[in-house]
Amino acid sequence: MKARMSAKTAENRLKEAGLEVTDHRLQVLMAVGNTAHPSSAPEILEIISTKKDINRVTVYRILDLLVEHAVLNRLSLGEKSQRFCLRNAREDEHPHFHCTRCDSYLCLHVKTLSLDQKVLDGLSLDVRHVDIRLEGVCLACQDKSDRF
Repeated sequence: MKARMSAKTAENRLKEAGLEVTDHRLQVLMAVGNTAHPSSAPEILEIISTKKDINRVTVYRILDLLVEHAVLNRLSLGEKSQRFCLRNAREDEHPHFHCTRCDSYLCLHVKTLSLDQKVLDGLSLDVRHVDIRLEGVCLACQDKSDRF
């Protein structure tokens, strides 16, 4: 897998968010940033623990901090299941796709699924978070079905 986030890039993202740069924060951010799909906290812990001595509680606290400072997106999937992905500094949160067959998640960086803020404003609600998740069957699973 080709690394998409270097240590320098991760360090800059932390500084831009006004956070102190620590080794553990760098490791968590790089683990999320170098994964091609939204990852769960246990997956992130597994990636980091092969290189660094870090405990589960520390990983969860750092993930919460990075979400709070808009560095990461948190996908709440019900029943305490959550996944994390990078939040682009130049865009709002983005939609995701969930394959109901293989249970994989993908970040969708498309502009055609944007939500019109004027519509939300017209509802007279204090909307603080919008999570758009599409569900269906991914291309890999479709290809597997076509072979049989």
